[in-house]
Parts: sequence; C-alpha cells; structure tokens
Amino acid sequence: MTDFIGRQEELRALQKKYDRNDFQMAIIYGRRRIGKTTMINRFIGQNDCPAISFIAVEQKESELLDMMGAAVMDALAPDLAGSISFESFEKLFDYIARAAGRKRMIFLIDEYPYLAKECPYMNSLLQKYIDTKWKNTGLFLILCGSLVSFMARDVIGRDAPLHGRSTLEIKLKPFDYCEAAKFVPGYTPEEKAVVYGLTGGVAKYLEQFNPDLDLRTNIVRQFFTGTGYFTEEQIRTIVTGDRLNPTAYNTILSAIASGCTKYSELAQNTKMDNLNYYLNVLIEAELVEKRMSGRKSYYVISDSMLRFWFRFVNRGSSLINAGRGEVYYDHNVECSLHEYMGGVFEEMARQYIFRHAGSEEFPVIVTDIEEYQNSVRMPDGTVRNIEIDLLGKDDSRIALIGECKFRNQNFSKSDLENFLDKLDYIPKARNARAVIFSLNGFSEYVLNNSDGLILIDIAKMYA
Repeated sequence: MTDFIGRQEELRALQKKYDRNDFQMAIIYGRRRIGKTTMINRFIGQNDCPAISFIAVEQKESELLDMMGAAVMDALAPDLAGSISFESFEKLFDYIARAAGRKRMIFLIDEYPYLAKECPYMNSLLQKYIDTKWKNTGLFLILCGSLVSFMARDVIGRDAPLHGRSTLEIKLKPFDYCEAAKFVPGYTPEEKAVVYGLTGGVAKYLEQFNPDLDLRTNIVRQFFTGTGYFTEEQIRTIVTGDRLNPTAYNTILSAIASGCTKYSELAQNTKMDNLNYYLNVLIEAELVEKRMSGRKSYYVISDSMLRFWFRFVNRGSSLINAGRGEVYYDHNVECSLHEYMGGVFEEMARQYIFRHAGSEEFPVIVTDIEEYQNSVRMPDGTVRNIEIDLLGKDDSRIALIGECKFRNQNFSKSDLENFLDKLDYIPKARNARAVIFSLNGFSEYVLNNSDGLILIDIAKMYA
C-alpha cells in the first residue's frame, strides 16, 4: 500500500515542536523495521524548510564525516556539492549553525548509534553545540536509532551527556491490531487478526501483505517460498543484526518456540553455559520477553512473526528449499493456525480492554493485565490447574477476569460453565467483572445467560 498509515499522535507531537520555531531536539527510537524513518520522512515532507537527512552506517570516522558533509551540502547548497569538504565535525556543525540562523531547519541523524560508537565523543560534542551555538537557532535536531538499549542508556539515560537536552522523546512501537488492519482493509476480521498475528504490527512486515491477494496466497508467498520476504537470511538479519554467534540466538528462539519457556527447560535444551547473557540480549532487543505468572517466571518470543517462523517455517525449511513449501503449509501449518493464534488473540484482547476501559460499552478500569496460573488441591486429593487468560487489576484490586477463544466453534454452554467454575478459585475476585472474547461469537444459551458478563466477538473488536 502507498497510503501512509497511523502514527498520527507522533506526527502531531513533532509538528507541535516544529511550530515553535526555536531550537528543538527530538529523540526517536524503536526496533528495526518499525517505521521510524518512514514516519520522519512523512513529517519532513509536511513542512517546507531545508532538511538535512544523514543516515549513519558502520564506517570509519573520516568516511562518516565525508558522508554527513555531502548530505549537508546537498540540502543547503546543492550547487556547491562535491566542491566543499569539512575537516572536522566541529567545522561541519559550525556551518549548520550559521546556515540555520533564526529560520527553521531540520537536521536528521538516522541510525545515530553507528555514528556515536565510531565517534565516542559525539554525545559530548552534540551537548556542547546544543548548549551554545545551536540553542538560539531555528534548528530542529532529530536523533533516530534502532539499537533500543543504546538509545535508552547512552542517549537519554540519566548519566548520558545528552540527558535533559531533548524536548521530545518518542519510542515507536508496533501498530496495534486495529492500525495493522488498515494494511489489508478488504479482509474479514478473522483474516485481519491472522495478519496481525503473523506480523506483530511491525510496519515492514505488514507491507509484505498484498491487500489485493487472498490471505493464503500472501502467507505462502511470503513465508513458504524461497523468494518470499521472510527467508532464513532475512530472519538471521532480524535476530542477530551485527551481534556475534547468531547460532546461539537461533537456538534459544527455537527452544522457546518448541515449548521450552522456563529457564530450567531452556538450560537443559540449549546446553549453554552463558544462557543468561544471550537471553538478556534478546530481551534488550525486544525479541524475547520475560513474564511472570504468580511467582513463576517464563519466557516468550515477543515478536509474533518470529514466534510463527521458528515454530512453523524453520521446521519446514527442507521442503521450502525444495519448492514444496505450499504443500508443507497446507499439510502442517494451516490446520494449526487457530491454535497458534490463541496467544495473539489474548494480546488483542488486552489492547481492546485498554483502548475501551471506562467507556459505556466496557465499564471497567484496569491498570494492568496479566495471566494467572495456579494449582488447587481438590477435596478428593487431586490437583486442578487453574488458568486464566486475562487477570485485570486496578492497582492491586482484581477488577476483571477474562477468557479468550480463537476457534471455529462459538463459545458454548460447557465453555461458560467451565469458565464460571474457575472463578471460584481466584482469591479476592468476588467483585471482578467477567469478560469473554470469542472469535465466532456465542451460543444462544450463553447469550441468554450472560447477566453480568461482557461478551465480545471479533466483529465488535474491529468495529
């Protein structure tokens, strides 16, 4: 699709700072392929002013200086491009200060961590110019980066030289399920949910789905052929980037995708002595998330595209490479899509709850939503496992208990009875509201016996 989708809140924030006409500094960061550069280019295109766009790469300092100098001259004095060079970043920043004066000018440094790592003094140098020669100009400085941990620690962190200099900080996140649906407007609500489940709302992934093709064709072409976007090489780039030992990261993700979610299970499966290190790197990159269920911790692949790839695509790589990916999808994957979507549907339900909390159609306020698992010893001595998909809290008070079903059948009488029975085993949940999310709606019995329940089907979630 060519139309620009979403990011309206972020664009409004940038525009508000731009309209002030004094020095501004925005820091924009988020994981790769999330759409940072596309959004910034949209913002630049909406405003009629000189704009310097420099993208840092892994090069030597002298080459980065030449590249930035060329970008500056192309933007400010194209007739002199190629005939003027700068002997230092100080000279280059002096030139920008003189050129900006009191008029509005945008200076974007994209992939800033590459520049800062090659030039360790860059944070301090920018601090100096922000505090002196740039502070009374109309310059709008934008620092953008994909290395989330670096941007959070070394750019906006409390001990960083640039701490307190920015006037706007934006951590760009994936699209939610409603925004992601705009990439495939002609799909049914169920199909839109599956697209969200296979992309996690990441802009670059969503762009691979052709809205003029049916869902099955898109999935097969992009995941289960050797020419699709989500090839083994692409996944390697997404997972490891410039990190060493890519095999270690792939091994961990494969283990989590196969069901090894506890630390002890991962340690036994991977046989890694330095498992903690690799797990922390994946967590910092926002590819893996450590969650709590009661007092127990476990790990999940937070990027749902990677979760799908390592669970299904990776296992079928031999057939895909042999040109039989479509057969593999039809036989091994399509029948498991609803089961795979269970966790995704729970995440969609969380988003729905927060989006509608306190409204007329959803009169419940929650500040946090978690899963709940517990083992209860029954009077006959047997142990019953109690699992709740959504446990919503208003501060420490349990305010909501929810169930999610992503399947072809509607939510039946037996489903309702089982759900209501579990509520008796949730401590301090007597006054909590109960909510049920169901892909294919509810049986007549459930509809007629739903006093006090909030019932939400997929159509309502996309309404």
